[in-house]
Amino acid sequence: MVIPPAMANASLAPNASLPDDRDPALAVAEVTVLTVVFLLATLSNGLVLGALGRRRARSAPMHRFMCHLCLADLAVALFQVLPQLLWDVTDRFLGPDPLCRAVKYLQVVAMFASSYVILAMTYDRHRAICRPAVAFRRGRVSWKAPLVAAWGSALLLSLPQLFIFSKVRLPEGASDCWATFAEPWGARAYVTWVTLMVFALPSLFIAACQALIFREVASSLGRGPRGAQGRGVSAAVAKTLRMTLVIVLVYVFCWAPYFCVQLWAVWDPRAPVEDLT
Repeated sequence: MVIPPAMANASLAPNASLPDDRDPALAVAEVTVLTVVFLLATLSNGLVLGALGRRRARSAPMHRFMCHLCLADLAVALFQVLPQLLWDVTDRFLGPDPLCRAVKYLQVVAMFASSYVILAMTYDRHRAICRPAVAFRRGRVSWKAPLVAAWGSALLLSLPQLFIFSKVRLPEGASDCWATFAEPWGARAYVTWVTLMVFALPSLFIAACQALIFREVASSLGRGPRGAQGRGVSAAVAKTLRMTLVIVLVYVFCWAPYFCVQLWAVWDPRAPVEDLT
């Protein structure tokens, strides 16, 4: 999963003074890393999406979730990484104010969507394994509802970006796309809120679902059939669990460093501060 830079501009006050000179070596490193991340994210998710698309006629709900997860990660690449790459190349945001707000909004929409689609997938696996009767009775609605909720929540919870970010005149005369807060504690509150909504609370929910799933699987294996059919079902469930667990572990591994740095930047006055782009 891609680690997005969408919140990088929210940690500094709008009247902060910035260094006039940009470190050329650091700029080249940033552009290189973002280019590699963009290419890898686009190509890998495009290939997976194409492979899943060819199996559309017999796709299972898990394949549908994988498709939406690829779409969310492609949104991260196109709406987060690519704008930030262009922004790093130009050093300043060159577009008008509406484009500034739209870019910052779509960056966080992709961030929420990537997180919440994993949340929806984990919840669906929990319901399918721990409450199979309910999942079977609801049919297709069973897996559609969590996906609609995931994307709808991403669109709704990202709305503050439209009001926080705007094109601002800097002290040295240039303009850039910056976050402004009415109170000094605004950046801390906002970054903490995003951390809770995107990482902390979803991680707790996912961990709880995984624990319940493993308990149910262990219990069912103890009392299940011993024949070939029982072994086949157990193998299919185990394969799904392994895939879900790997996705969740990668999710936590990728998000944890990002949000730790964001919280450090807004809560520690001595944290190193970099140019807002």
